[in-house]
Amino acid sequence: MTRRHRPVHQSLALGAALVAVLAAAACGGGSKSNTPNVTAPTARDAQVTVDDVNGAKASPECAAQVKTLRIVTYGNVSSAARNAKTYLEGAHPGLAVDLSSTATSYAEVVSQISADKAAGRQTDVAVAGYEFLTTFVNNLGAQELSPKLLRASYDQRFLRLGQLNGKQYGIPQQVSLPVLMYNENLFKKAGVDPQTLRTTDGVLLAIDKLKAAGVQRPVDLPTEFGYWFLDSMAHSQGTGLQGPNGQPAYNTPAALAAMQFLAAVGKSSPQSNNATTQGALTFGLQRSASIGATVAAVGAVRQLLAGRGSQAFPVGVVPFPTLPGGTLTPVTGGNSLVVLSADRCQREMATEAVVALLSPDVLASGIQATSYLSIDKQATERLADFYTKNPDLKALNDLAPQLVAPPTWPGARGSEIPKVTEDEVTAVVGGKDPQAALTELQNKTTDLTR
Repeated sequence: MTRRHRPVHQSLALGAALVAVLAAAACGGGSKSNTPNVTAPTARDAQVTVDDVNGAKASPECAAQVKTLRIVTYGNVSSAARNAKTYLEGAHPGLAVDLSSTATSYAEVVSQISADKAAGRQTDVAVAGYEFLTTFVNNLGAQELSPKLLRASYDQRFLRLGQLNGKQYGIPQQVSLPVLMYNENLFKKAGVDPQTLRTTDGVLLAIDKLKAAGVQRPVDLPTEFGYWFLDSMAHSQGTGLQGPNGQPAYNTPAALAAMQFLAAVGKSSPQSNNATTQGALTFGLQRSASIGATVAAVGAVRQLLAGRGSQAFPVGVVPFPTLPGGTLTPVTGGNSLVVLSADRCQREMATEAVVALLSPDVLASGIQATSYLSIDKQATERLADFYTKNPDLKALNDLAPQLVAPPTWPGARGSEIPKVTEDEVTAVVGGKDPQAALTELQNKTTDLTR
């Protein structure tokens, strides 16, 4: 390799590494999953600690009776589950914890548990994507859980994300929100104040400045996240894509303003279809100045870039923008933990497993790898060094009261709505009229929810 070629190869290597990182922290808003998910391993081995004071344990009677416990996981929850398995089998000699981690999406978790249930195989604990909570309650036997069974350190501001009809069925474990990551160097060069990214009007003004500074792609909003982005922006002016009556609300002024913004960004430059193989590569090669992503990707990207020498650049992050005059109301991605065991003793052991999965050290080790919001106060304390280096990520934890859960669509084909929406967003970014796209979406989604 000659000296003059080395920077090119280093840039390509950096881009490839970013692809791997963002693939590990990918948000699925399309055919594989309805909300953002993360599939990276935890940063390190973690020590599970559960005791009578800090969380529920199975009674001696039930501990002696229960011999098997089945946990169905997805993504990087599998790493936490392995730590929980080690703890549970050590704490209860004779107990065998069966981990199933073959699912590739939250939807596949539902399909797997449904098939097992039909075949007479019971699942005790599962990860439930927020948009599937209704399915777990109505079809898979999710049991009501008392928050009193959790550690006192659990941040109960997040509990409402796991509630249905006022009852607690899921305990939020992974909580993400949509953000804009940006290249601080390119923004400084263009004279753009990152705080202007907090509204869609500000983003459009930033695009003009970045273009004038020679940036090929000022803003990249991967269309695979179109459903998530559109819903979050619409929520900022009151109602998201699902109305209070549970029916599609693609015909609101907020939905139109959000789609018009996506159309304007599409006109400014080509947009990625895939956040990893396309968006991450463009961002890593500094051909885009900012990229729409999940907060879970930010920490990992920063850690990667920190070790890239001359190829490194500082990465900033702000919440995904609101519509003008709107209130920041991000739509949540991630999952809750649910207990599906109806038998009293199996339910007690399953609840202990949930508490183990929420152990502060397990949560802290996961956040170091994939920067989800911290749902536990002790975990936040253990992450003091991490948050000192990433104060903007710590600040995002304070958005807990403003988070809203994603839609849970009714109807046998309601689960198709995210992909249908994504397809229309892709068309709008490519030049389709926003109003025409929303009219079609309102008709299509209404049919899908019947």
